[in-house]
Amino acid sequence: SGGGGAGPSRPQRQLSMGPRNLSRAITMRTEGFSGEEEESELVPSSLAPIVPILRAANAIEDENPRVAYLCRFTAFEKVHKMDPNSSGRGVRQFKTYLLHRLEKDEKETHRKLASTDAREIQRFYEQYCKKYLEGFQDRKP
Repeated sequence: SGGGGAGPSRPQRQLSMGPRNLSRAITMRTEGFSGEEEESELVPSSLAPIVPILRAANAIEDENPRVAYLCRFTAFEKVHKMDPNSSGRGVRQFKTYLLHRLEKDEKETHRKLASTDAREIQRFYEQYCKKYLEGFQDRKP
């Protein structure tokens, strides 16, 4: 009976990890998504920590494609540090997808010098704060 208790938990774990072993970043798809950008960013569950970075990239894509590119680049670096040998299930395919996406985005955003990247992110952050957080500073509860 002790073996029976262990049996059901094991298949459940395997099912949750499943053969596909993917976490869908649901909020990464936006309504009105263009057909050319089939953003099937199905992130392997072992790489779940990068999902928020990719969500941020997709959220700001229209407003600032260069910062979105930098977010994806950061996600790629993080993936490589998490699984440098691409040994996890689906990691190699995901890294390949993300690398191709970065190459495409780099061409489209007309790669600037790396020294301007930090300034570009800072400028976007300042604009974002002005746009979205200005009203919160003025309000007192």
